[in-house]
Amino acid sequence: MVETRRAVPLLATRDLVLFPGMIAPLFVEREKGIRALEQTQQSDGLLVLAAQRLPSTDDPEPSDIYSVGTLAKVVQSSRLADGTMKALIEGRQRVMIEGYETVSPLFVVRYAPVESKPVEKKARLRALMDSVAREFASYVGQTPQLPEEAETALERVTSPEDMVNVVAANLLIAPDRKQELLEGDDPEARLLLLLETLIQENEFIALENEISERVHDSFERQQRKVFLHERLRVLQEELGEEGEGETERGAYLKLLQEKKLPEAAAAALTKEINRLNDLPPLSAEVAVAKTYLDTALGLPWGARSASSVPDVAAVARVLDETHYGLENVKDRIIEYLAVASLRGGTPPNTILCLVGPPGVGKTSVAMATAKGLQRPLQRISLGGVRDEGEIRGHRRTYVGAMPGRIIDALKRAGVDDPVVVLDEIDKIESDWRGDPAAALMEVLDPVQNRSFRDNYLELEYDLSHVFFIATANYEEDIPETLHDRLEIIRLPGYTDREKLEIAQRHLVPKIAEECGLAELGNVFTLPALRAMVRDYTREAGVRELARLIGKVYRRLARMKVEGKRIPRRIGSRGLARFLGPAPFLAPRLHTEPQIGVSLGLAYTGAGGDVLRVECVVTPGKGDFHLTGQLGEVMQESVTAAWGYLKTSLVRDPVLSALWANSPGREYLLENYQPPENNEESGAWRAGPEGRVSGGRVVNSGVGERGFRPSDRRGEPFRPAEGPVEPEPPQPSDYELLSALEVRMHFPEGGVPKEGPSAGIAVATALLSALLQIPVRPKVALSGEITLTGQVLPVGGLKEKLLAALREGVQTVILPTTVKPEVGELPDELKRGLEIVYVDRFVEVLPLALVGLEEGKEEGQK
Repeated sequence: MVETRRAVPLLATRDLVLFPGMIAPLFVEREKGIRALEQTQQSDGLLVLAAQRLPSTDDPEPSDIYSVGTLAKVVQSSRLADGTMKALIEGRQRVMIEGYETVSPLFVVRYAPVESKPVEKKARLRALMDSVAREFASYVGQTPQLPEEAETALERVTSPEDMVNVVAANLLIAPDRKQELLEGDDPEARLLLLLETLIQENEFIALENEISERVHDSFERQQRKVFLHERLRVLQEELGEEGEGETERGAYLKLLQEKKLPEAAAAALTKEINRLNDLPPLSAEVAVAKTYLDTALGLPWGARSASSVPDVAAVARVLDETHYGLENVKDRIIEYLAVASLRGGTPPNTILCLVGPPGVGKTSVAMATAKGLQRPLQRISLGGVRDEGEIRGHRRTYVGAMPGRIIDALKRAGVDDPVVVLDEIDKIESDWRGDPAAALMEVLDPVQNRSFRDNYLELEYDLSHVFFIATANYEEDIPETLHDRLEIIRLPGYTDREKLEIAQRHLVPKIAEECGLAELGNVFTLPALRAMVRDYTREAGVRELARLIGKVYRRLARMKVEGKRIPRRIGSRGLARFLGPAPFLAPRLHTEPQIGVSLGLAYTGAGGDVLRVECVVTPGKGDFHLTGQLGEVMQESVTAAWGYLKTSLVRDPVLSALWANSPGREYLLENYQPPENNEESGAWRAGPEGRVSGGRVVNSGVGERGFRPSDRRGEPFRPAEGPVEPEPPQPSDYELLSALEVRMHFPEGGVPKEGPSAGIAVATALLSALLQIPVRPKVALSGEITLTGQVLPVGGLKEKLLAALREGVQTVILPTTVKPEVGELPDELKRGLEIVYVDRFVEVLPLALVGLEEGKEEGQK
C-alpha cells in the first residue's frame, strides 16, 4: 500500500485515465500542468492524476475535473525545446480528491485512498474473473493495436481489483467509460461493469470485421473487372482493333514528335508513354502518369518568341514613354540588352537585379522591358517562400506533386525565352524544408541553368534563353550566394520635381481614365500637386501619391453620379476638402540651438528621413539608458560613440581642452556623488593621506591637541568645534565620466530604427550634453564613427539629401569618402544645401556646436 499524503500537486488530463500499475508517457503543454510536474520535486515525485469531464476544456476549474483519480509517481520528466514537458508516469493507487488547497498557479489537492469493500462471495468473484479473462483474450486477439503481452499480463493477477486495473488500462474505449471503471469500491460491481464492456467491444469488433470482409469482396470484384478489361484489350489487339489506351498512346507520341526535345528527354517521355499504355485502366497510377505527360509535353521545348533578338531602340522608346527620370537605370538596361542583341538573343552571363524602396517602379520597369522586347512576361513572387520545392518542384512520389514555379512560368508563357520577374528576392527564407536560395542559384547561374532539373519533371531543361530580372527592397537582405550572381541596379527615391512630372505625365491621366473621368483631364493645379507631394506623403516612390490622386478622382466620380457640380480645377487650398488636413504640414525641426539635441539622416524602406537624437546627462551611477526601439547595429553605434568620447575627453587635446573649461564639467563636479564602498553606505575613501575613512576622522600629521602649526596659506590653524569634516578629494575625469547617468532617446519610439549611419549625430548630441554647449539648428549629420574618432562612409545619400531638403535642413555633414558619390547626384539635390565633408569627428565640432564657428574652415566643402 502506498503511503498516503495530505496535499500533493494535481495534473488534469484531457483524455487519459490512469490506472494503478499502469505506466504512461505524458506531453504537458498547459502552464498549470507544467507547474505541477515541477512541484513534484518537493513531494517525492508524487502527484494526483485526474481526468477532465470534457477534453475540450482548456483551463479547467475544480468542478470540471473528476473527483476520483490516481496517485502517481513521476518516473522521469524533461523540458522540451518548445517549452512543453515530457514525463513518464506510473500509477500507484486510486484516490478520492477531498479538497483543493490551491487552484492557482497550480492545483494542490488533499486526497484519501479509495478502499475496496471486503470480498464475501469468493466463488462468484472467481467465476467473474474467469469470464473477464476469456473475453479479454478474445478482445486482444481481435485488436491488432494491442501487443500479445497484454493477455499474459493477467497471469500474475490474483485480486479482482488488480484484474480490473490491468484489463481497463488496455481497453481502447472512451475516457468517460474508463472513468466508470476507475471509480467504485465494490469489486463485484467493477468486475460486472468490466465484463459488460468487454462483451460490447467484442461484438462491435465482430461487426466491424464482417463489414471489412464485405468491402474486401467488393474490391475483389473490381479486380476481376480490371482483369476482364485487360483480356478485352488483348482480344482487341488480336482482332486488329485499337482500344482507348492505344489511342491515347498515339496522341502522346504524335505530340512528342512535334516538340523539339533533347534526345534524353524524348527517350524518357517515350518510356513513360509506353508505361501508361501498360497500366490497368482503373489504376490510380493512370491519372498521375497522364498529368505528368500533359505537363512535360505542355512545355515550350525550344519554342521562341517572334522577336528573339532584342530591339534595343524599341525597348528604349517604351521605357521613356512609361517612366520619367531613372536615366541611369534605363542606360544599364539598354546596355544589358545590347549585349544580348549581339549574342543572338542569349542574355549576358549576369542577371539584372533592381534594388530600391517600395513604389519607385522596379516591377513596372521590368514589365516595360518585356513590352519593349515583345516577349511574354511572367512574374514570380518570392516573398515568404520557404520551401525549396517551390523552385525545384516536388517529386512525383508525393500526393499532389507539381512542378516548381520556374517550369510552371515557362508553361504559361508558351516560349522558352520569356521575361521572368523574380519579385522580392530579398524576402526568401529557409527552414527545415530546404533553402530556396540554393535552388535559385541553379536557376540564375549561367553555367548551371543550361541543364536545370526540376524534381517533378526529372528532365533537364535549358533556361539560358530566359531573361531573368530580379527585384529587391534591401540589398543587404539578398542571400550572399545569390548576390554574387546578380548585377545590382539601384533605383533611388524620386525628387519632388520628378514626382510632379510623374504625376502630371502618368498618374493623373491613368487614374482619371480608370475612374471614367478622362474628359476632365488634369484637375490639379501645379501648387496642388506640389502640396500633395510635400505635405501629404512621405515616401521614396509614388504609390501613396497615386492613392491620393485616386481618392480625389473617386470623390469627383461620386459628385458626377449624384448630379453635383464638379470643380474644374483644384488648388492647394481645396485639397483639404478631398483629403483632409495635411499630415506632414507642421515642420518637425527646431529653429533655436538646443543642448543635447542633434539631427541625423536615416535611410528607410520608404526613402530618407531626418532622425532626431536627444541626450541628457546627470550625475548618477554610470548607467546608460537607450530608448526609441533601436536595432542591434544602432545600439552598437551608440556604444562606440560613447566609448570614443569617454577616452577622448581625457586624452584628445582638442576635446580635453573643451571639456576642462566647459560649464557641463563644472556642473557635474558640483553634483558629483562618490560611489558607495563595501564598508559603509555613503562613506568615501581619501587618497594616501588617509584623512577620511569609514565616515570618521583619522589623524594624519596632526599634533596631540588636534591642530597643525599652520595651513598652506601660512595662517594659524584653528580647530573647528566638533568633528572635522574635510572636503572630499576632487574626482578624476575618468571617475567623473564613469559615474554619469546618460539617457539617450530617439523620438517616434513606435518606429524601429537600425543602421550605423547615426554615429556622428549620436556623438554630437552626447558631447553637447556633456559640455552643455548647444547644437546649431538645421544641421544634419550622417556618418559612422569608430573608437578612434574616424568618420566612415554611409549609403542612401540621395534619399538622405532629399529628406534634408524636405525638412528645411541647411547644412549637411558627411564623410569625405562619399564626396565622389554625392558629386554624381542631380544638382537640384545639392542646390539648397551646404554640404561639408569631414574625416574625423573633431572636424564636426566647429560645424555643429554653437560658439566654435571660428574653426569651421577645417571642414571640406
